[in-house]
Amino acid sequence: MLIQKKTDIGISIEENLGLNYYYSLPNKLFDYIRANVPVLVSRLPEIERIVNKYEIGCFIENHNPEHIAEKIKYMLQSPEKISFWKENLKKASKDLCWENEEKILKSVFDTVILSDES
Repeated sequence: MLIQKKTDIGISIEENLGLNYYYSLPNKLFDYIRANVPVLVSRLPEIERIVNKYEIGCFIENHNPEHIAEKIKYMLQSPEKISFWKENLKKASKDLCWENEEKILKSVFDTVILSDES
């Protein structure tokens, strides 16, 4: 997904339609982080964990269109919050990148291979 530099906020408002959605971690969340775009997201556990840890955006409390519109308006009319989130997105982008995940994945594979050799 290519995100234009003119994007003000990224939206990932999945609904909890079962365990697959409940524990999902959409790729678009990481696309927004890498593009330095503050996010408006659903309160699903894994998404919430990342957004809270790095303080990179807002949450919707329900999927009512008026509520979502209010949240979007709040975000777009809060330049000081946008600046705060963008600063935090830099740290999130450094932490949540393939280069760091590759080390973790390699460690898991090494552990599995070593345990198979025993």
